[in-house]
Amino acid sequence: MRLAVIGAGAIGSLVAGYLKEKDIDLVLVAKKENLEKIKKEGLHIEGIRGDFLISKINVKERLDTEVPLVILATKMQDLERAISDNQKYLKDSFILTTQNGIGAEQILSKYIDKTKIISSIVMFGATYLEPAKVIHNFEGRWLLGQPYGKDTEVLKNIKSILEKGFNVELVEDIISKKWLKVFLNANNCLAALMGKSMQEVFSDLEICEIAIGIWQEGLKVIEKAGIELSDIGDFSKDKLRSITSLPIKEASVIFSKIMVGLSKEPLYGSILQSIMRNRSSEIDYINGAFVELGKKINFYTPLNKKIVEMVHKVEETKKFFSKEEVILKLKNLIPAYAFNKETVNTPFPKLKLTVIKVEGDCYHGYKKDGQIILEDFTHPPKYFCLGLAHVLFPVIYALSFGAKFPFRENMRSLEVTCPDGGKLSFKVEILDKEGNIENLPKDKEYKGPQPKELIIEVVKSDGSCFYGYKKGDKFELKGLKCPADFCGAAFHTLFPALFALNFGAKFFFMDNPNSIDTVTCPDGGKVIFKVSRKNE
Repeated sequence: MRLAVIGAGAIGSLVAGYLKEKDIDLVLVAKKENLEKIKKEGLHIEGIRGDFLISKINVKERLDTEVPLVILATKMQDLERAISDNQKYLKDSFILTTQNGIGAEQILSKYIDKTKIISSIVMFGATYLEPAKVIHNFEGRWLLGQPYGKDTEVLKNIKSILEKGFNVELVEDIISKKWLKVFLNANNCLAALMGKSMQEVFSDLEICEIAIGIWQEGLKVIEKAGIELSDIGDFSKDKLRSITSLPIKEASVIFSKIMVGLSKEPLYGSILQSIMRNRSSEIDYINGAFVELGKKINFYTPLNKKIVEMVHKVEETKKFFSKEEVILKLKNLIPAYAFNKETVNTPFPKLKLTVIKVEGDCYHGYKKDGQIILEDFTHPPKYFCLGLAHVLFPVIYALSFGAKFPFRENMRSLEVTCPDGGKLSFKVEILDKEGNIENLPKDKEYKGPQPKELIIEVVKSDGSCFYGYKKGDKFELKGLKCPADFCGAAFHTLFPALFALNFGAKFFFMDNPNSIDTVTCPDGGKVIFKVSRKNE
């Protein structure tokens, strides 16, 4: 069976090189820069099987004849272009996909007969160094299956060709296995964010905690959607669930050992390899697959969503994040259920309210030393007092984003008084992800109030504001003083953000964590404000 390999990146070059070395009749379709170098110098593969120089490969910029089997080894985001460029000769071919992530079959089915699609999962690893040169990092099986048809003879024929260079296995439940493979690839994004090898990145246990959080969030959305996972070799659904069921610090140690030991050569992952080649990555089809699935079933996936956004920023700016920046932006988004303490789908911490004073009859019956646990600042308990909620919100909002009150014995706490005659007082404390009270001793250098210089800026206006606020308007204030003649409704809405920033909170999900630019007018959203600490 003659075949074509479209794409001369890491996997395409490895497949074409090893099969050509076994005298398989094939054509390699490559972009111009790759094509010219392969023609001139041959294809150089080094790594776990030794060093090979494969010369005299039939390499073309496009297909110019039909072949029975076409192996698509492009990135997911390049699939449609590859099909368009070669469609004239794909009509009667079987098409074998090799892409990471979810979506290749849906894309292909728009252009070719579904029964001609062969899905595959590549379990061996390779790194693209430069045109015509790749490293084979580690061995692994090549799983093949048909998502829409069941032509056993065709699959056996394809297997007989590919197994001359690879360990090939035919499987029934290929899509269930592809979803499990998404988990294997889902942490490539962290190496891509920092521009470093997988070994270097995952030697850090704090980064590994984020990796476990990615798996936890992905597993939750998969389970909520009712999608079945199916084992792929040494990586099984039970192993995934076993690791993610451990306390996160234990899980991160195990994960670190696995990732650091993957390869003797530096392993960069497919997402980073794309970025290093100045190309868009497949992040939307890996971590983005969890996000899109979450949207369909109304399940919140903030960690993976933020990661997708950050990878796209790296693609756009060509600037990597430091380890500290990654931890700052992502660690707080690790879902609470990753710590085996929480069932609420939230990236924010729990809070503890303790009644410390009672003077008079409380309508809600709160008693001295009584305790109330808030799942986070957005989840009050049933029948919670709305009067208390009104005065409490700025405090729990500020604490949730890291505010410190330097005049307190524990700077991560504050007292709040009931607005109904001051009948009750509550102490508000933050619980860490192990369920313990956060305790930050009083600042010994504290010398009285030091209000921050804050800026309110209008970032959007529809032009119908009664106060005439328009985009670009700025108001400066010190501490929590309301600017003269400022809209009371707007200031009421802005106050939690002002309060939080005045006491040092950081909004980890913002590009500049010393600001927040989504504070919206309650009157039809006519105006959107940004609040920031001046000069930060």
